[in-house]
Amino acid sequence: MKRVVITADSAADLPKDVADRYGILIMPMNVVINGEVKKDGVDITARELFDFVENTGKIPSTSAVSPGEYTDFFESILKNGNEVVHIAFCSELSSTCRNAKMAAGMLNGVYVIDTRNLAGGMALLAIKGCEMRDNGMGAKEIYSRLSALVPSARVSYLLENIDFLRRSGRCSAAAAFGASLLSIKPCAAMVNGSIEVIKKYRGKAQAARLQYASEQLEKKSKIDYSTAFIYHSGVEFAELAAIEEMLKSKGFQQVITAFTGCMISLHSGEKAMGIHFLEK
Repeated sequence: MKRVVITADSAADLPKDVADRYGILIMPMNVVINGEVKKDGVDITARELFDFVENTGKIPSTSAVSPGEYTDFFESILKNGNEVVHIAFCSELSSTCRNAKMAAGMLNGVYVIDTRNLAGGMALLAIKGCEMRDNGMGAKEIYSRLSALVPSARVSYLLENIDFLRRSGRCSAAAAFGASLLSIKPCAAMVNGSIEVIKKYRGKAQAARLQYASEQLEKKSKIDYSTAFIYHSGVEFAELAAIEEMLKSKGFQQVITAFTGCMISLHSGEKAMGIHFLEK
């Protein structure tokens, strides 16, 4: 049986040490700043992106990874006698997944999963894929099992405000104005491949984040407690540590805290926080 390599688009926001530990290879996605294409996590970080926005008032755009770039990426792995299961960014939000599938269609041994999701919705599947690989499963079986897990991802963020969603075209100007006017902190979630505001929190940011965190596991009786992710874009360490301990007290065996990458930060803005996990 050929060795299986799990790969993922950088929108999975996997910390380097976690990707290295599991052997997950990352395909950097593209951020366009002043007409120059930069690779997410390679040429630019989310912190640098926020500095750019603060200094210029401009929101960078994104561009899809091309089929040719994917072909080169996959071929560099296949040439060593491997097979690939690729965890792709949501097809409804980008043509990146389509381009990855186009490249895979010209190659043998590459399986592309449309996660219809981002961040933890991708990262959790990548980790599951690595566990399946380590248990001796082949690429085709891993692809089939991970595809069945796609609907089980629970991905949401509590946003400091809705400005970045509005500027990126993911939320109406009217909704953004209302959120700003009333000091509302919206909770945005991935729902059937799209970003939707599902709840609005009022009050101070720290209290809202604690309330959001405590509510994420409510009314969910079949949680996969193996791994949870806490993603953030500038939340204080003490807050994150408290929420991590809360999740562990609920039964999560592994809680991974990560700073959001550029692709997610372009929509979430600063001081956002999300808790991501799988249901069974």
